[in-house]
Amino acid sequence: MSDRSPISISQAYQILGLQPGASFEEVKQAFRQLAKTCHPDSCLDPQAKITAEEKFKEINQAYEKLKSHQSNEKNSQSSPTSTNPNTNIKVNVNPTSAEAFYQRAMEKAQRGKYSEAIEDFTQAIRLNPNYIEAYKFRGLACAKLGYENRANSDERNARELELKLKIQQRKTESKPKTPVSQPEPAPKPKTQVSPWQCIHTLKHTNWVSSITISPDGQTIASADSDENIKLWHLETGNLLYTLVGHTHSIKCVAFSPDGETLVSAGNDGKVFLWQVSTGKLLETVKVHPSAIYSIVFGADGETIFSGGKDNTIKVFHLGMAQLLNVFKGHANYVNSLAIFPNSQILVSGSADDRIKIWNLQTQKILHTLIGHAGWINSVAISPDGKTLASGSHDQTIKLWEIDTGKLITTLVGHRNSVWSVAFSSDGQYLVSGATDCTVKLWNVSTGEPLYTLGSHKDWVYSVACSPNSKTVVSSSRDMTVKIWRYES
Repeated sequence: MSDRSPISISQAYQILGLQPGASFEEVKQAFRQLAKTCHPDSCLDPQAKITAEEKFKEINQAYEKLKSHQSNEKNSQSSPTSTNPNTNIKVNVNPTSAEAFYQRAMEKAQRGKYSEAIEDFTQAIRLNPNYIEAYKFRGLACAKLGYENRANSDERNARELELKLKIQQRKTESKPKTPVSQPEPAPKPKTQVSPWQCIHTLKHTNWVSSITISPDGQTIASADSDENIKLWHLETGNLLYTLVGHTHSIKCVAFSPDGETLVSAGNDGKVFLWQVSTGKLLETVKVHPSAIYSIVFGADGETIFSGGKDNTIKVFHLGMAQLLNVFKGHANYVNSLAIFPNSQILVSGSADDRIKIWNLQTQKILHTLIGHAGWINSVAISPDGKTLASGSHDQTIKLWEIDTGKLITTLVGHRNSVWSVAFSSDGQYLVSGATDCTVKLWNVSTGEPLYTLGSHKDWVYSVACSPNSKTVVSSSRDMTVKIWRYES
């Protein structure tokens, strides 16, 4: 049964296994349960996946039918429109446009309600099949829930729509325009030429979710959604090794303080240990019950801190193969961690829109920083340990005093979610990457933007700075890693 074949109300109830007249809560519960058990991503056999996809479409159609039906019944019973007696204008309280559904979906996604957000993104796409941003963010929500096939499908749809849009724009621009007499425009102010140049573009076969630079500044590690990690020579851009072993999407990578070991983690909750000099897998440890989104090493090179989908931060000792502690305090996914070993400070950023500063000696929360209006996607600590930077889904970067927890300033310039921030080793500038596809540099002391290094063709997921502050590396959903060099 396809979306083009209308179904009756009774058929919709039957598909969801419900009796006619079931409440909307019962309808929603039945839909969610069937969506989980019948989802195509759970099928390995190609033929079974095709059958599951048809069944999944049927379930979605039944749910949308009943949701629309019950909404109409509720409207007729409770008159959900308010009338102003003076103007006699009716105001509809239910979203009816694609934009309204999209905005509601974004609000739900920011609160970590990804399943509900997916439903509203889908409604927006039904009303506007060319809604590129709705495809992109639905894909992101699907990726958060581990629905990789759906995420990849939405990514392809968004890319195709963007290509069509570019072709249309080119055709429009190529049409001759009637000359109009206009006053001569004022000369544009000269913009400062950026001394940063892209010297290498390194290619993956899928989205590059995380990158890091080794402490000696010689090696880049980059992880992609095809479950591969690549080690590159920073100076030449040459590929050293491809690390194969993950069976789920990789979300984070980190070098040990001595640079001899690399750890990686992802959707399966496991931590993988790799020998950097040979690219060999040393060990695999199950740390979290579900996805791990961030991982950092302690100063001893044996302790790792990981944050993930279970809302916790876990402290694991590699040498002893033992879980030492579990930090609880966040109300949603822990998306990012940063550590400053000299003062025993750990910082965590979460999808609950909160940042927490932890004292590792007392294992207590020193400060909870509130100020962002969306997920905290990335946190970073300045080299002197005094300043914290946070990048958020609300399109801003904030700088905070670590000792007091006070907000210093807010950096505004990105036009979409900020996914990654990193300080230069000299602490003079901050680099950021965002879903507006750009990489930006900021003056830490003034909070002013310095340069836009350039742009990727898709969202920038991760950025890192070299130990000499002369090189910036960025990774993107466009399946590339770019190396930017300061050319004085």
